[in-house]
Amino acid sequence: MTNSARINPFACGWFQVEYSDQLKPGEVRPFRAFDREFVLWRDEEGRAHLMDAYCRDLGTHLGHGGRVKGSALQCPFHGWCFDGDGDCVEIPYSPDARLSHRGLRSLPLVERHGLLFAWWHPENQAPDYQLPDLPEYRDPQWSRYHRHGWNVPTVWYEIQENIVDSTHFHYLHGVNSLAEVKRCENQGTVLDVDIHHRFNTPAGVVPGFIQTTLHGPYLALVRFRVGDLAEILFIDGITVRGAREVDLNFSLMARLEGIRSPDMSLELVQEAIRQVSEDVPIWRHKARWERPSLAAGDGPIMKFRRWATQFSPLPASHHEKLELTHV
Repeated sequence: MTNSARINPFACGWFQVEYSDQLKPGEVRPFRAFDREFVLWRDEEGRAHLMDAYCRDLGTHLGHGGRVKGSALQCPFHGWCFDGDGDCVEIPYSPDARLSHRGLRSLPLVERHGLLFAWWHPENQAPDYQLPDLPEYRDPQWSRYHRHGWNVPTVWYEIQENIVDSTHFHYLHGVNSLAEVKRCENQGTVLDVDIHHRFNTPAGVVPGFIQTTLHGPYLALVRFRVGDLAEILFIDGITVRGAREVDLNFSLMARLEGIRSPDMSLELVQEAIRQVSEDVPIWRHKARWERPSLAAGDGPIMKFRRWATQFSPLPASHHEKLELTHV
């Protein structure tokens, strides 16, 4: 089996759930990811939670009619209450009932950079890497987020593989020159990619770069700069909905100070959105070869694929077999 065949469409990692300002205290809604149903809610104290959706009583979906009561979520059918950790804390009509073993799975969830991120692992293993910091989010030289999203019938690794595909920038997106991969280095769960281009601008052809750091499978920080003229920085966040359905969200910031052309920075935001919109039909219809017939200049595709395999979850029984093999 090749490395590409071992990349799992339901990889383990931190993924984007929502923008923080889009989930108000007391709000409850259904949420679908990894072909599963969850309930997303924010308690009255302001903490956000993401839990399995179905009440352990009679299977009611808590995202449809569930109510927030203080720091708990109440089932609309029989009134069972669950705290943010998913524990059942009250069965109001049966005060003497044992509450243990009646709880729901709750995913680790954090708020950072104005976004909600949750951790996915099918066997509830704890997060094994941290989310990155983004100091520009608090820097007045940078704009607020420009938000754009796409729903695409594909898998996460098709989208993220574009980061190392240096050739398509010229032929698909019309970038002036064939790109040059200056760096593609991985350190554990982090992959750093530095690709240099030459861009057509009103000031002539100007050198620039797209620097991307992938933090696990679903989150990338991308810096797009054209000389000293313009610069943007954005979060590329993927939410896996199903085996062949993902949401791709861009949270883009334009640099408005310390750069020669703030207006061009704002234009770069639209350029990034335009380029991804051109990628979508490719992702929608392309095949996935396990052994692609690559040519020099295609970029470090296979290096990306080898890096990506580490996020494929293996069942406990498989781990036990591996341990026995090495005894």
